[in-house]
Amino acid sequence: MLKFIVLLSTLLITSCATKVHGLRKTADFTYTNVQAERLTIAGIVHTGENWDYKKQISTANQFRVELQEKRRDLLVDNASPLIKKIGRGLYREILREIEEDGILSEKSLTILGQNITKRRYLVFARIESDIIENDRTESAITNAEGKETGDRSLTTTTRRSMDINFSIYDIRNKYLAWNGIIKKSDRNDLEYTIRKRDGVDKIIDLVSAFSSKKNTESMNKKYPFPKTPVDRDILAYAFRGFAENLPSKD
Repeated sequence: MLKFIVLLSTLLITSCATKVHGLRKTADFTYTNVQAERLTIAGIVHTGENWDYKKQISTANQFRVELQEKRRDLLVDNASPLIKKIGRGLYREILREIEEDGILSEKSLTILGQNITKRRYLVFARIESDIIENDRTESAITNAEGKETGDRSLTTTTRRSMDINFSIYDIRNKYLAWNGIIKKSDRNDLEYTIRKRDGVDKIIDLVSAFSSKKNTESMNKKYPFPKTPVDRDILAYAFRGFAENLPSKD
């Protein structure tokens, strides 16, 4: 008889601070300035998926909530005041620039600086890589003495990895104040066990299916992969990792 156990999703994070790849920041992007001038979560885009406006706004709101929860010492605004001030049309054009070019144009920075006078720092996030991978591993099951019991184990894995490019613009001075990439991933596992008492033919079927590329379709039916981790969970850890790397009080 085939038995299966759904394992809990495991986030691949460590206890140390999240690493920011290719970090660049200006000398005046200090804790004092950030605390005094606030941060506005201006938007988030995905270069590989055609997110609609509703998805962009809801994810940006998630970003703000995660950041504020992690950094209660800072004031963080959502994009609503920004959109109200410049209009939805121009706002969408700015998001398009971030999605397609990765940076704001001089023209957009000038327009933002002229219209958003009570805010200094605008934060954008750009998902540049979103990769889903499937894998299977097969092994013999051993007892407490390390001897093989004759039972076999097959683990199927679905892993999702995301690279998010974070940018903070100083719209008062019209330049990029902080920029870097944060990488996060998540995985789900399913474990299948075939007992020796269920028959040698079952064991042979498992081993041959695992070793033969021709049996991919059969494998997918008998030993399916788990569900793909949702983007919201991975982004939550990326947003918190971003918060960890903002300037802190000495």
